[in-house]
Amino acid sequence: MPQHSVLQHVQEQLAAISKEAENLSKGKYTAENIQHLQNKLHHIDEKYREGVIDDRDKHNPNDDSYEENGQAQIAESLNKVHETLSCMLRKV
Repeated sequence: MPQHSVLQHVQEQLAAISKEAENLSKGKYTAENIQHLQNKLHHIDEKYREGVIDDRDKHNPNDDSYEENGQAQIAESLNKVHETLSCMLRKV
């Protein structure tokens, strides 16, 4: 799968988790409900840390993945969903 497709797929996964969290927050939820979403997010985190989600030019040592648009969006989305789930968990 080309890297841009990988980034797009990950962004779609993050959007789906975010939407699940939003829907969940509108009603009663348990710590287990949140844990389920955190597990999904953890899977994406692991791929991110392992470099699976990496669209930089490996032949260019000056190509910083954190300066790439897709990478920055992924990092921002990951952080946002982590924060949302943490806030929800504090309310349980």
